[in-house]
Parts: sequence; C-alpha cells; structure tokens
Amino acid sequence: MAWLDLAQNLPFGHTGRCECPSCGIGTGATAAIINHNAKAYTVHCFACDFHDFHSKGILTLAERKRINDLNDEANKQVHKLELPEDTTYTPEDFSRSARTWLFKAGLTPTVWKKYNIGYSKRLERVVLPIYNAAGELIWFQCRAILNGQKPKYIQPSANKSKVLFTANRKESGRVILVEDIMSAIRVAGAVDTTVISLLGTKITPGQADIISTHSRCTLWLDGDTAGKRGSYNIRQTLGLLTDCDNVRTTEDPKFYSNKHIKEILL
Repeated sequence: MAWLDLAQNLPFGHTGRCECPSCGIGTGATAAIINHNAKAYTVHCFACDFHDFHSKGILTLAERKRINDLNDEANKQVHKLELPEDTTYTPEDFSRSARTWLFKAGLTPTVWKKYNIGYSKRLERVVLPIYNAAGELIWFQCRAILNGQKPKYIQPSANKSKVLFTANRKESGRVILVEDIMSAIRVAGAVDTTVISLLGTKITPGQADIISTHSRCTLWLDGDTAGKRGSYNIRQTLGLLTDCDNVRTTEDPKFYSNKHIKEILL
C-alpha cells in the first residue's frame, strides 16, 4: 500500500511507519514516518531525508473541534513558573505526534532524558524545562506540536531578561547562539562548543552581558524574516562586547544532520 493510503487511514493527530518510497520499497525496513495532521498527510525518511506531503484542504468538523479545544485549554493556563501537573518523562507515554515531532528534530529518547524533556497529554504539547546550575526550574516552554495549535509556546508570565538555555556549558571561548531550545540541543550534539538558545530573535541587556563573557559569538538564527532581522539587531548589540559573526541557512539548525552542522560551523 502506498504511503498516502496508509497515512489517510491514520486517526487525526497520529503517526505511523512505512517503507520509504525512495530507498526502502521491498526491503521490509519501515524507516519512514507518516503523519496525519491538521493540514496534510506527510512522510519523512530519516535514512535518506526523503520528504513528501499531500494537502488535505479543509479540516473536518471533528479535527477543527479538537484543535479548538486544545487552543481553549492553552488559553486557560495560568502562566506560573510550574510545569503542567501531568508532565511525563516516560517516552512510552508520549503521544505519537510528540515522538515524531522530537524525532524530526533529530532528538532520541536518550536526549529527552538528558535534558528533562517531557510531555503533557492534557495540553498535547512537548514540555521543555530550563534549570539553573543548582537544579532549580527557572523557565519552561510548552511547545505546540499539531498544526493549528495556538499559541506556539505556553511559558511563564515572568521576567526572562537573564534567562538562557545553555547546552555544552563552557566558561569562555566560542558560543553558538540559536533561537529555540531544540536547535540548541541539536547543535550541541554535533559540536563540542557552548550553544545557547535566546528563546526568540531578540536579546536583552542581561542576556548580552552573560554572552559577552565568551571570546567569540556565532549567530545562527532561523532563515525567515524574523530571524534575519533578529540577527542584524543582535550583532549590533553583541558586536560592541565580543567578536561576532553570522551564519545563514534556509532551514532551522535543528533540521540539519550532525555532518552538515559541523560543515556549517567548523
């Protein structure tokens, strides 16, 4: 059966596996992941990077209701510095959509455990916590994983002027700056360099002060308009404090392989 037929038989919001149309037909290897989301049916092979999609057009009433219900629940949240009560860290308890979303960013269950990545079934979101050196929770993001979910992030209503997510923490030397937590984790898995997520495309004076302790800064924000604008403004700020250079790519850092990340940065 073709991948599209299999995807169309999946329940809304679910994923499955099939043989890759590009490299796996007839091999019995189910390396490709198929997905039924709000806007399309998709397939992605992690062995050869084959990707295809088929637009669904208009959502069914049931699909639209589920997205609306999730959005209503997200808007009801009181944004305290507390993780959702139903946060689980057990990979088997993550929904297929959550697991697929993490796998597409190149993150395995071993990495989920290392960075305390969790999942909230009630919110249908991946939970990304940030802890300080003392192990205290200082920030978190609950990331939407279904098309149509709003807002993209649920996070505390608190001052984050000095909040950064750091992977491969080193005291000085070069630092790579990216937008989101997932990209920071991916890049840190490929290069032995401090990688920091700014949690967006802007930088505060407090964040700049922390980053300026590094002798060299490389900016690698997303390739969209916000990322390009943010790169320019951040370089204007950091360039006064430390050596600063910039990397531009068409895709987010988290969507590149380790080999490509090294080629881009080293």
